[in-house]
Amino acid sequence: MSRRRIGQEAFGFAVGRHGASSLDDLTGLIDWAPVDQALVVISCAAKGEPAWPPLALFKAMLLSTCRT
Repeated sequence: MSRRRIGQEAFGFAVGRHGASSLDDLTGLIDWAPVDQALVVISCAAKGEPAWPPLALFKAMLLSTCRT
């Protein structure tokens, strides 16, 4: 089964003067390639809708644990 193709989203409420949010700044600080390679072994089901990329789910999990 295939995986969804998604891109980096921008949050309109978080966009600063430079047109980028703090999440965009954070993306530039972390080399996500090794994390993506470690997560690529996670397989998706043979049926159903395309799966979300494991890296996107990992990033969402990190965001859910952040406290401000």
